[in-house]
Amino acid sequence: MAAVRHRQVEANGISMHVAEAGPEDASSPAVLFVHGFPELWYSWRHQMGYLAARGYRCVAPDLRGYGGTTAPPEPSSYTAFHIVGDLVALLDALRLPQVPTRLHSPKLPRKLLGMLELMFVLALWMQVFVVGHDWGAIVSWNLCLLRPDRVRALVNLSVAFMPRRRGVKPLEYFRAAYGDDYYVCRFQEPGVEAEFTTFDLKSFFKLALTVRTVGSSSMNLRKMRAYKKEIKLPSWLSEEDVSYLASVYAKTGFAGGINYYRCLDLNWELMAPWTGAKVQVPTKFIVGDGDLSYHLPGVKSYVHKGGLKRDVPMLEEVVVIKGAGHFIQQERAQEISEHIYDYIKKFETGVSTLQVSKL
Repeated sequence: MAAVRHRQVEANGISMHVAEAGPEDASSPAVLFVHGFPELWYSWRHQMGYLAARGYRCVAPDLRGYGGTTAPPEPSSYTAFHIVGDLVALLDALRLPQVPTRLHSPKLPRKLLGMLELMFVLALWMQVFVVGHDWGAIVSWNLCLLRPDRVRALVNLSVAFMPRRRGVKPLEYFRAAYGDDYYVCRFQEPGVEAEFTTFDLKSFFKLALTVRTVGSSSMNLRKMRAYKKEIKLPSWLSEEDVSYLASVYAKTGFAGGINYYRCLDLNWELMAPWTGAKVQVPTKFIVGDGDLSYHLPGVKSYVHKGGLKRDVPMLEEVVVIKGAGHFIQQERAQEISEHIYDYIKKFETGVSTLQVSKL
């Protein structure tokens, strides 16, 4: 891991804990990492070290409700607009730059070129590369949908874009597919977060991160509590990693992360104006073939038979990693780091020159 700097940043009316690695100078290209549930900035430790060593400024916040970031008590404070608003405000607060573009054309007056140059500067100013996983992927899809002007390119892991469907609310979909005992449905119950207090948190995270389940067995708290077998950690997860997560969640609890699930139907209602809207950002999507989200009904067909490309027209790559599970950026840390770097390095981050022939 690269040396990680920690600080609190005031953004969108909350205090956000932000971990950073890599150069601090204003000319360095920036990568915003967005984590999922039940995770923290820490899930990106490997990618931060890899990209920081290659000159990228890496920024990984604890999202609203997680870790060292403010956790409002009301579930309605966790809508897509709140979370995207947090990230946009964070970009503003950190003043993450994008180097301007210079235009060249022997046929246009210098004054006009200067005006066009200014337009490009405004268009590119403070754009970042975005990398998301799990709920962080959902947040990142929404960030690109609502504010594509702030994103240079997107690499999303595990969770494909889920376009809003008229007449089908998310909870109706999950109940029809898996029943009321499915964790997404159970998380709607008031006070369900208290059940996590009955767990030994180290055991919980060992189970959550390493035991692969699909369908109705996913994140089943009753089954997880009854699990008595010894869990041998894989090579990619250490006791230190588990202890860090357990120590943070012991202080904060799980209510913040669960509130994202409680906003699923509310998000569906609020996002009505974006029904049919496309994600217009250059994109790479990566998923493990053992990922529970890859096995949701209809997802494989959507990803591979044109649906994802239809809704994300600038989708350039889809990578399915054989044998990989859900927490792919930790399980296959080196491979994922290389995939991210190989994609974002294609985008010129220095001062570029565009040839303009005529208006």
